[in-house]
Amino acid sequence: MINRSVNLFIALFVIIVISIETYMYWFHRFQPWQPASPIGRMVFYYSFFTVLSNIMLAVSCAVLACKPTCDRTWFNVIRLNGIVGVMITMLVYNVMLRGIHKPPSLLLAFANESLHVVIPLLGLLTWLLYGPFMRINLKVVSYVFLSLLGYGLYIFIRGHLTGQYPYPFINVNRIGYEKSLMTAGMVAMLFFILVMLLAVIERIRIKLSHSAQYR
Repeated sequence: MINRSVNLFIALFVIIVISIETYMYWFHRFQPWQPASPIGRMVFYYSFFTVLSNIMLAVSCAVLACKPTCDRTWFNVIRLNGIVGVMITMLVYNVMLRGIHKPPSLLLAFANESLHVVIPLLGLLTWLLYGPFMRINLKVVSYVFLSLLGYGLYIFIRGHLTGQYPYPFINVNRIGYEKSLMTAGMVAMLFFILVMLLAVIERIRIKLSHSAQYR
């Protein structure tokens, strides 16, 4: 019951925060580099890795709130994408972007901290406590990396066509393709390391659970 309640809370929390930012960015153009039209701003907003990662985390939590035993491949891919994605979001934002990005209002500051710190911590802690485990395998990891590759291609193709990139460290217009691709590769490597770390933690968690059953 606690497992379902916590996952439902995270899913609703993400929905509320994403809704706040969606509303604000639909009606306001806060920066000159943001698209002029509301639809353009929505496409740009929903191209952020942060937003997509939080949405995938919310979807996986919503599924677990309804069916805690779900073990479908599509769910495991979304779950792993969401957990690792928000971890990268938290790490990259606090290491590279915190001093650069300054939300223009208190409401957006709340939403920003929620997406980059609070929700990632809640998601990781919930996974550590409740799982589900035994879900990280070669098939799931392969699909996860294919989706990551697809996202990278989308960002660079869209950036080439529009001149708009969601993050300064992959902005080809400012730093060129070489540095942008190098940074993207480093993020992908971090993604891989975190996936492997979660796989190790998952195995340890399973062994501890089995040991407790035989005591």
